Amino acid sequence: MLDSVTHSTFLPNASFCDPLMSWTDLFSNEEYYPAFEHQTACDSYWTSVHPEYWTKRHVWEWLQFCCDQYKLDTNCISFCNFNISGLQLCSMTQEEFVEAAGLCGEYLYFILQNIRTQGYSFFNDAEESKATIKDCLQSSHLWEFVRDLLLSPEENCGILEWEDREQGIFRVVKSEALAKMWGQRKKNDRMTYEKLSRALRYYYKTGILERVDRRLVYKFGKNAHGWQEDKL
Repeated sequence: MLDSVTHSTFLPNASFCDPLMSWTDLFSNEEYYPAFEHQTACDSYWTSVHPEYWTKRHVWEWLQFCCDQYKLDTNCISFCNFNISGLQLCSMTQEEFVEAAGLCGEYLYFILQNIRTQGYSFFNDAEESKATIKDCLQSSHLWEFVRDLLLSPEENCGILEWEDREQGIFRVVKSEALAKMWGQRKKNDRMTYEKLSRALRYYYKTGILERVDRRLVYKFGKNAHGWQEDKL
């Protein structure tokens, strides 16, 4: 998808767009696109429009806000990959965000999904939203840790078990033992299952896990990989 976006959605002066330049370098170039202060009163700001209806300018405004608010490293964000409409942005997968913006892609994807599911109220408490994103990304590999335990009975020690292997449904049998093991991996001796389960629930938003209406039971979602027997 990124290849088609990159080669088909540039502004007319496509030759100006150097794929190696950061989006902030290009965004600040008035020849390529007018600065914010040139915006007219009738133009809508990105927070007044649903993400699927964002224009290219809205996407850039959102990018700049995210980088400023969450101190993202703009050097790893390629402007050309985000020279797209809101509809195209919303159709990108988490993997495509990471491909387009490196580690920052995980932040951007998570922020966008929260806007789409919670609306702009997600930003009402700036400190809480920062903490939520920090928790999510600190646990960004938690699901892989869980997956690998399920695939390694010798390390699992009965902590996790499959309920439906084919459907990707599993149960946490020893919750505190799982939290302790994850805490040791992350060098966090204050890890609890409450914190760990909260991190697991964040994966519902990204399609890594799907909700199962039973306590301590989870299901791998469409964006999880490496757990299917026929794809190992």
